[in-house]
This record gives sequence, structure tokens and C-alpha cells, in this order.
Amino acid sequence: MTAKVEIVKLLGEQAILLPSLIAEALNANDRIKLRLTMLQEAAAHASSVGGAAPSLQAERHAAGLSDPQFDRIIAGARPLDGDRIAIPGVTALLAGIPVDMATMLAPVEAVDPESGKSLRARLIDLQKRAPSAPDSVIGRDEISRMTSVRRGREDSLHLLVMDAHKALNRIAAQTAVEVIDGAHVHHLDPDDRDRVAAFMRGLNRTAPLAFGHPGLATTAARVGARLTIQNDIGATDAHVLVIHVEHGLVSVTYTDIHRVRAKFFSSLFETWNVEWSVLAEHEAGSIGKEDVFYLMTGRFVADTRDGIDAFLTFLGSRIVFLIDWNKGRKALQTFVGKNTSINLLTWAANNDVGHRALLELGGADLVFDAIRHVAADRIPYGARLDAVLGAEEIIDFLRHVLKEASVGLRSGRSARLIRDQIQADLAQRFESAENAVLTIIERHLGLSHTLASIIWTALAHPGNSAERQSVVRRAMRIEAKADGLTLAARAACAKLHDARELRFVIDEVENAADAFDEAVFLISLLPEGEQARALCEQLAELADLATRGTSEMVKAVAATARLPEGKRIDAAFALQSIDAVAELERNADLAERAALAAFFTNVGGDAKALMLGIEMARTIEHATDCLAHAAHALRDRVLEELSA
Repeated sequence: MTAKVEIVKLLGEQAILLPSLIAEALNANDRIKLRLTMLQEAAAHASSVGGAAPSLQAERHAAGLSDPQFDRIIAGARPLDGDRIAIPGVTALLAGIPVDMATMLAPVEAVDPESGKSLRARLIDLQKRAPSAPDSVIGRDEISRMTSVRRGREDSLHLLVMDAHKALNRIAAQTAVEVIDGAHVHHLDPDDRDRVAAFMRGLNRTAPLAFGHPGLATTAARVGARLTIQNDIGATDAHVLVIHVEHGLVSVTYTDIHRVRAKFFSSLFETWNVEWSVLAEHEAGSIGKEDVFYLMTGRFVADTRDGIDAFLTFLGSRIVFLIDWNKGRKALQTFVGKNTSINLLTWAANNDVGHRALLELGGADLVFDAIRHVAADRIPYGARLDAVLGAEEIIDFLRHVLKEASVGLRSGRSARLIRDQIQADLAQRFESAENAVLTIIERHLGLSHTLASIIWTALAHPGNSAERQSVVRRAMRIEAKADGLTLAARAACAKLHDARELRFVIDEVENAADAFDEAVFLISLLPEGEQARALCEQLAELADLATRGTSEMVKAVAATARLPEGKRIDAAFALQSIDAVAELERNADLAERAALAAFFTNVGGDAKALMLGIEMARTIEHATDCLAHAAHALRDRVLEELSA
């Protein structure tokens, strides 16, 4: 109690009342902010057409504004001529503001007369210009002037309240008679100390995630039957959290100038049975968006002290994730949409990662540096990162960035090492994006191999006309799947900057599949009998070479996809398979010529059979040409990868 004795010496008898004065001042702060919110809501309701009016009954009763005349202050508001609004009960609402302000200033004037004098002078000046609201009528511009939070213009009641609140917080910390785990407290009973300790357990567990940012100072005091805990949440004027604990009820009062951050905060408690009341945005008349602030209350009820303590611990652990939240959202929104950036911040909070480390390391510039180092030549000009990597991949990458930055800084890694690790991860993801194209090509070649096998089987074992028609229908289904893979491969390839070889491979593989499909159709036109068997016999070897060519091409693509893993044996295997494709294409040329020579020798005078045989030979050989072209382009890609 030494601190208390020193305060008594400094301030005299009034210091004995200081804890109660501070607690009453905090309650008065709640009431004034609620009065301003009610004015804004009334103005908004007067401008709405058929909109439902919030009653704020729970909030009013918790703050001590339970007078029945306030029940219709919002719902009963109606517009008059010009910018005037009729608001029932507004006169009494305004009349309580000077009383609440005097209550707020009392502890400041007692401990810091100089600050108290300055704040009192501002209050006197504002009272001279305060609206009187005769006959319960007030102007929209008068409400706007009172509630404005923009500095640099004329003074406002809301700015005075925020400055008085900051002075009050400073005094509460300076004059605390006890410190509990970092919280400055005033005359608490044993149960109060347990509640404050529970809150501070959560706050201190995650406080390191602020990485030196100012804020998180906590004060607590008891007045009457209620314990009040307050946290300053960084250094933003209108960003305040006040917690009241009374028996089995925890009431949370939260104010913010960012509606989306208020919604984010409440979303962190989805697993807790908290009843939140979130106020809608109000921009009625001259009340501009820049002058809006949001007041949100939450109520949590527990049957046991352990339940209350568990909630207070969790609540304390969430506050750090509000510091610089909007900066974090904007940094992430550089690469993804607004909703996704908020979802990422929610993930970071739920996993005790946070976003402050990202900001400490440069925010969006941390990601841009990684792009410049490892992906500048892989992203088309003007393309967003999520358009290149894909929605799911960019979310996973940004989660990785948030986690690596947070874990890295907390474990003492250098900023250079953290940046290098993020760059390495991004490089691997781009390699995965290229591999995704190769994987699609490999699947496409698998379908081409099936078509080539169908052709070889039909030529080696010619069936009747009905059987050949069945083969045609099967080939059409396979070719349709191949077309879908072609579209997917081109879409994936379009996201890559330097992908000329891959695009050429895709086109040639598609051309080979089309040729195989055409060959199946030509087989369906074969005549019955010995003449058909004679044609098939001459083409079977050519079909076998085409089938083997597709098989080697599958191996080449699969080996190429493994090159980023750094195994040179895969490069050698890819080049061997590519060479095999080229060799098979040359053999296919010879097989085509042999078949043509046989046709002219053995077909005789049947021009239709001769023409059909020639077309079949040229179509199958064309497929092997396309495979060889794709193989040569793939070879360039392999050599480029080896030289990187």
C-alpha cells in the first residue's frame, strides 16, 4: 500500500476517493459514447425507409441509461423540414452529457491539474456551442459536429471524450495502488484479483506478438458491485475495450472506427456463447463516413468462476490481434480480395500467429521482394499473384508468410533468413505451378496412348463393322476428355510468363490426339473381308510405333516434372525418352512408306481401298510427327532447367 500512502500525501484527502473517481469516470465514458451512438442511430433511422430501429436496451441498461424516455429515442426519430430531426427524449439525453463529462474530468483534475484545466476549458467552450434541442428537435449538422472524430477541424465533444479518456488511462496507471501481472489496479478484493489475473494470463501469452508496438496497457478498478477492466488497444483514439465483471456476467464494450475490424473481433468468439450487438454503419445526412464510430457490446454468462476466468483469459489473448489490424488487412489485400484478406487475419489470430510480424518485416514489400527475386520472369505483366498461383495456393502461401514471419521473429531469426525462407517457398510453389501443367500434359498423353492402343488392336485384330463402330464411339469419348485437358493445360499455362515451350507441347500433343481420333474414324470405314485384313496388316507396324511413341512421351514428361527436385538422373531419363520419341518417329516414316508401297502393289484396282489405306497411313504417321515436335520442345525445356 506504499503507493497509496504517497498519493494521499500528494493529493490530500481527495486521493482517498481516487479509485472510486476513476471507476466512475470509466462508467461515464461508456455513457457518453452511448449517448453519441444513440444520436447517430436516431439520425440514421430518421433517414431510412421502413428500416428496423435498434433499441440498444441492453447497452443502455448496462451503462446506466435506463430512463424509459430513452426507449423511443431511436425508433421515434422522424425527419422535419431541412436538416432538422425530431427525436423524442433528445433534450434529456443531451442534458446528461455535462454531468458525465464532469465525472470523467474529476480524477484528471485531481491528479494532473494542468491537463484537467485544459480539458475543462475545452468543455466550457463546447458547451457554449452545444445544441439545446428545444422541443426535442435537433439538426443533423449539430449531431455531426458533436460526433466527429476528425482532427484538424473544429473541436468536437467526441474528440474531447477521447482525449479525456487517454488522460484518465494515464492517471489510472500512475496512481495504481497495486500491479497484478502487469495490470495497474485500484483497491480490488480477492475475487477481483483472480479475475484480473485470468485476463492478464491471456494477454501476456500473446502480447509478444505485438513485437514492440505500443499498447495493451491494462487498468482495473472496482466501484460498487462491478469490476471494470480496461485495455487501451494500441494507440488509436477511438479504439477502446472496457470489460465489466459482475457476479456471473462479463460485459464487453468495444468501440472502433472500422466496422470490419469490429466484426472481425466478434468473429474470434464463435466458439464461445457470447451475445454480440453490432451497430450498423450510419451515414445519414451530413454525418459523413469519416465521422462514424462503432460501439459494440457483448455479454457472456457463466455459472462458475472457472468459466468466467476461462473467458477472460481467452478475451485477453485476442487483443493483440487488433493492433494495426487495418494495416495488416491492406497489406494482404494487395495480393488477394478483401474478404480473403480478412479470412487470413482470422486464421492468423486463431492460430496465435498474428500479423504484426509481417508488418515489422515490411508488409506487402516482403512478398514483393520474394516475387522480384524468384518469380519476376514467371508472372505475366500486370497479373496478380493469386491469378498466377491460383486461389487456394496463394492463401496457403500467405499463411506461410504470416507464420514464418511470426515464428521467425519470435525465435530470433534474422530478417534476411526469414526473407530467404519465404523466397524459397515461393520458388517451390512456382515450380509446382509449372509441374501442374506438365501433370495435365501427362494425363493427356495417357489418353493419347489409349487411342493409339485402340488403333493398333483394331488393325492387328480386325473385327466386323459393328465392332469397329463401337470402337469409334469409345474413341470419341476419350477424345472429348482430352479436349477438356487441353483447355485446362492452356489455362494453367496462361498464368506462367515464360512458357513458350510448354504451350507448344500442349498444342502438339492435342494435334496428335486429334490425328489418332481421325485414324479411328477411318478404321470404321474399312470394307469387310480379305481386303480389310490386307490393309490392316500393312498398317499394324505403324500403329505399334505410334503407341510406343506415346508411351515414351509419357515417360519424358513425367521425368521433366521431377527436375525441380534436383535429381540429374531424371534429366538423363527425360532426354533418353525424348530421343526415343524422335527415333520412333523416323521409324514411323519408313513404316508409312513401306505401307504405301504395299498398297500400290497389292490393292489392285480398288481406288476406294487404296485411298483409305493412304489416308490411314498418313494420319497415323502425322500423329508421330506431332509427338516428335512436342518432344523437341520438351527437350529445350529440360536443357533450360539444367542450365538454371
